[in-house]
Amino acid sequence: MDPASSPASVSFVPDHRYTLLAALGTALALLAAVVSTDPAGHVLFSAAAIVMLGYVATDLVFRPRLTASADGLVVNTPFARARLSWDEVTDVRADTRFRRGLRSVTLEVDAGAVLAVFTRRTLGVEPAEAAARIAAVRPPSSG
Repeated sequence: MDPASSPASVSFVPDHRYTLLAALGTALALLAAVVSTDPAGHVLFSAAAIVMLGYVATDLVFRPRLTASADGLVVNTPFARARLSWDEVTDVRADTRFRRGLRSVTLEVDAGAVLAVFTRRTLGVEPAEAAARIAAVRPPSSG
């Protein structure tokens, strides 16, 4: 790829459609918890609302999840926050696994002590596409 045509940086944010869907689900679960006359229904709908609210909160607070520039990577997840220079990054790859008949593709960022794994939902794009866009930003001398 021509260095003049490569972007200065690239950021990956969770797909806003899923965040909106989780917010709608949270509102519906809260409504169902309020109008339910069954005590078990109150508990189940409230638990569902709390879980979906967690998804919405992490999608909004931890934005962007991953940023790549000529300086390196910035990882911003609920369990890992790191600024990594390209010298620290061992590998960035899309990993495909088959388990119980289902195909799962994730983006793995391996930087020694830091291993960050991103799904399509958290990146907003397919992991293979994210790996290619990160490779386009990575300076040639850094491996």
